[in-house]
Amino acid sequence: MYENKYQRPHHGVMKWILFLSPVFICLEFLLTGVGWTYEALPGFTGKHLTGTIRLKGEITPPKRFNLVLFSDPYYCGRISDGRGWRITPMPALGEHEELPGAVVYLEEVKKGKPGTTSPTIIQTKNCVFLPYISATQIGQTFHFQNWDPIQHKLAVFLTSQQGAQPLLGQNLQPHPENRKSDFLSEEQTGLHRSGPEVQYRIDGPGILVFRCRLHDYMEGWSVSLPHPYFSITGKNGEFSLKDIPPGAYNLIVWHPLGAQETSIQVGPGQTHDMNILITPTSPTIYAEEEPVNNPFGIDLVGDSSIVPTVERQKWDPARERPIGGGS
Repeated sequence: MYENKYQRPHHGVMKWILFLSPVFICLEFLLTGVGWTYEALPGFTGKHLTGTIRLKGEITPPKRFNLVLFSDPYYCGRISDGRGWRITPMPALGEHEELPGAVVYLEEVKKGKPGTTSPTIIQTKNCVFLPYISATQIGQTFHFQNWDPIQHKLAVFLTSQQGAQPLLGQNLQPHPENRKSDFLSEEQTGLHRSGPEVQYRIDGPGILVFRCRLHDYMEGWSVSLPHPYFSITGKNGEFSLKDIPPGAYNLIVWHPLGAQETSIQVGPGQTHDMNILITPTSPTIYAEEEPVNNPFGIDLVGDSSIVPTVERQKWDPARERPIGGGS
């Protein structure tokens, strides 16, 4: 098991800059007032907060990655646009722009309900980090599992004002009985099995990003907090925070596309309901147009073809949103 040794992150607006050829990524987010100490009170009950998160405004078009420039283009290209490109993860918005996969959490909670000690499972499957976005409590352990028949080179970074601070670099080996050819055969007889697990304990607050050094388009995020008052929005943008101590709080909505802070007062009522709009202010991906005369195009694979047998990715530029699938 690996444990992080980084210093306490600076509270306030942070940003990270991580160079990824041929572009760099810059992210700003709010993590104000996140403290180190939290007192868990067994049997504590409190108030209940529910709500819905919606997106307001346009999403920056996603970056596309030329699969032939990275390892395993045929296997990883089973999720692609059918023309040899992988599109970065983007939220599949609901009918009324509901935002799934956002982290909703409270700041400055000093004591309350006990949290969980269960591990946070992060899988790599079909060259995707699953889940794409997660939230954890300080002291929980990440269990990284590789379910692909290929190797991944895991890199974990902590976002900070000084740039992306590396926390962990470790190979994720495949299960010895996973064979890439089984997934690429016409019968597609491949069976996903998990390879050896890599464990990593997180002991401080912050926002972490996961990447694979062999496949730049693989990306995952996790928000680490000192208390258990957080939630991940569902497919309809819904969230729920239970057993909140009465008081005044900042409610933070965080997503790689942006963040929103709202002051709330949790009063004597048992249930509070609210709707929050979040504006995309911090895109983590940028549009990349294919050159007219691209020397590194799909022709490099010869007579073969990269077939999206798992998901054919599509992007609707008119609505600035993914068509069909998404994260």
